[in-house]
Amino acid sequence: MESNKYPNFYEFVNLYGGTTGSGTECEYTRFYFDISVKQLEPAIKHFVQFFIDPSLMKKDVITREREVMGHEFQSSYLFCNNNRKERVLSHIARIQPPPIRIQWKELTSYSNDELYEQLHKFRENQYSAHKMMLTIKARLPLDTLEKYVTDSFAGIVSNWLSFDTFTELEKNQFFDTVVSKNMYKIRSIKDISQLHVIWILPSKFNQYRSKPFKYISTIIENKESRSLNSYLRRKMWALDICCDNDNGFGHNSMYILFEIIIELSREGQQHLSDVLDAIFSFIKLVKQVGPQEWIYNEFYKIGKNNFRFFHKHDDVFDLCKSMHFYPSRDYLTGKHNYFEYNPEAIQECLNFLTPETVNIMNFGDDLDLDTDAPCFEASCSITALPKERIEYWKSIEPLPDFNLTLFNAFLIDNISLIPVSAETSKYPIKVYHDQFGKIWYRPKFYWPMCLINLHIACSLKIETPKDAVLLDMYCNVLKYLLIEELHPAVTVGFDYDIDVSEIATGITIQMSGFGGKLSTLLMVIGKYIVHLPSISKDLFEVIKTQQLRTYYNKFMETEEFIKNVKLWILKRPYYTYIHKYESLYKYINFEDFQSFVKFFYFLSIECLVQGNITKDCTIDIIISFIKQINCLNFRNITQQFTRVAIIPRHKSNYYKLKNINRTCVDSVVTHYYQIGVATIESSALIDLILMIIKEPLINEFRTIGISNVSCDRTDINNILGFSITVYIQENKYTFKYVDCLIQDFLRSFRLKLPQFLEGKLDNVKERLRILKQSDDAKILKNEVNRNWSEITKQQYIFHRYESEALAIENINMDKLMTFFEKYIDHRQLKKLRIYVEGTPKEIALSKQITFLFEL
Repeated sequence: MESNKYPNFYEFVNLYGGTTGSGTECEYTRFYFDISVKQLEPAIKHFVQFFIDPSLMKKDVITREREVMGHEFQSSYLFCNNNRKERVLSHIARIQPPPIRIQWKELTSYSNDELYEQLHKFRENQYSAHKMMLTIKARLPLDTLEKYVTDSFAGIVSNWLSFDTFTELEKNQFFDTVVSKNMYKIRSIKDISQLHVIWILPSKFNQYRSKPFKYISTIIENKESRSLNSYLRRKMWALDICCDNDNGFGHNSMYILFEIIIELSREGQQHLSDVLDAIFSFIKLVKQVGPQEWIYNEFYKIGKNNFRFFHKHDDVFDLCKSMHFYPSRDYLTGKHNYFEYNPEAIQECLNFLTPETVNIMNFGDDLDLDTDAPCFEASCSITALPKERIEYWKSIEPLPDFNLTLFNAFLIDNISLIPVSAETSKYPIKVYHDQFGKIWYRPKFYWPMCLINLHIACSLKIETPKDAVLLDMYCNVLKYLLIEELHPAVTVGFDYDIDVSEIATGITIQMSGFGGKLSTLLMVIGKYIVHLPSISKDLFEVIKTQQLRTYYNKFMETEEFIKNVKLWILKRPYYTYIHKYESLYKYINFEDFQSFVKFFYFLSIECLVQGNITKDCTIDIIISFIKQINCLNFRNITQQFTRVAIIPRHKSNYYKLKNINRTCVDSVVTHYYQIGVATIESSALIDLILMIIKEPLINEFRTIGISNVSCDRTDINNILGFSITVYIQENKYTFKYVDCLIQDFLRSFRLKLPQFLEGKLDNVKERLRILKQSDDAKILKNEVNRNWSEITKQQYIFHRYESEALAIENINMDKLMTFFEKYIDHRQLKKLRIYVEGTPKEIALSKQITFLFEL
């Protein structure tokens, strides 16, 4: 987003603590930045020049960037299932170029001169004021913002060329529906097993007020008793169903992809025909019942409440996109709310969902691809759907297991608020403390929402990978059991999550919703905790398989893999996803899990309750939950401590590994710098330094063709550090060379720091203070997350952000320079280097996995 007039826009925004970015979807490109409000006006002037006279349109820059983009496009195909699916669908498109296909076009088909000409032609045609929408959000008067816009954006001219249309295609037939009646088997990137049932339909943006497709998809993905989801889960064929396709490729002004996605179990993959029969049987039921106003009215109420209390309406990304598709009166509400009941529109959409026009995709990493389609590089096979199956689905009747009863007991019509009290602490206070646990509480007035977080310490000590896996399995089995009964609560905006605690000493339960109903939700969770020992062996095997997939997919992600290894080196006890996979695969069976659950005792509970709830009610709810899960026989707890390895100075501390993902050609270098025990000041110093160096670091590496560079702070059990991570494309550079680049950058930047920040340090500090205070401070969930972090880490510094703001105020250039010299200078630093070596390109496509690696 740099221009000839302002060639240093990135540096300008970064200097004042802001960020910049862009993203492209099917029909539009988004450009954005954020910055300190004091610098908004000059930033807008810089930003506007990009659309008037961009500097990136020079031949030498285009030549450099095409190599980076080519690698990104290749990676997006190799490592993203959605992109593979989109490529298959683009193959049957009638429009030229088809949606998203441009991403797969070989960049080498254009010479540099041709690409230069095409880009300029495209910019001149498309980057016109009448095709642009603008959203600005700031804590400034509207008159001031309007003046900024009118003063700056008037320089962008309009060419008044018409928008691209496809009127030559009859009835919006953007895809060849004759060709599309196929079964596609697609080799997935990750270890997943999914069935995608897709209809390609005309766009219905003009029906956004009645939302017929949303009405139908909500019914299909319902998880309550006697639903399609419930039936498939009871048969152990599926784990979940969703009908969400809210992206530019799946939902645009040309067409809609109406998509049913089934998360299959291994048993479900073996009964694929039965799963498809169940889908068409349920669709037949929806058609027979037809549009129902009482169902619509319930969706209307739910949508209205969710928009009012749960949606974030000032998201500039969504708002700017909505301005392209909705009239001005509905910019905020058009995407979310129902406005009018239109049974004819619903029926019209139901009529589209026929077996004759269906498109079926089966994703799996171990599918037998009978006949490879050469255009998809051996990743997909295509077979025509048998005519007899299509005829059978046309005449199929609803199963007796199905019903559309959708009455929601969690839907609230009347909302009551707790009485306002003058004596309210700014931070949570401890309102209950005995041998059973602690309760922290803080009310929020004039707002109906409430959040309850619980940390339940257990009798198990994590001493082996098997212990860690069993705790993961416990949480996942519990979440699976809760899906059906708590789906109505989730539909109306309630939220809950159950996971292993960060310090792995028990489980955490986090939930939010209207205060009056949260106790019901918590009691349901307690009921399933009590009955969890009675699960069947079949269900255990389903969850075990899914958990193995989760571990596998985690360690196959290079970024996750290297973070996992870093924690394994530094943190004790800690077990990587590889350790967990091996333990679950080889050493854990149903009897092990039964034994674990039988002797799984809850020893203490610490909780935080904030929102629309009284203190007395808070105590009553938590005590009732403690009694329900039978936690009255508490014993003294021998606390399990997590140790952190201290990196020795003056030593070459490095680990070199082969990338376990044998399809990944990229290598990774991470330099981790250990600082020491965390203090308020040291945390602020690291945050400030990383904010300062981030953009110069990225720009430095991008000039030599390395586009993926990051830096981040780490806090491992109160031991601070920071990391710089560099991804090397196809082993283009050696590890030693990248080491030198990182070291040279830090040394040179330390010398340039005083000049770089001359007269500007206060601006960067102000931006960091704003980030620490959080511009979403009024959102209850953010406040609760901050307080909950203090409780789970047992630090209880609820005023941490205020203390950090004061520490930032006291940071000067001398402190920054001293910090650099102490922790980054070669004589003082404690550094760990981790190298992950990519697979040579010529063998990267042969999938080979090993679970044994040496350090």
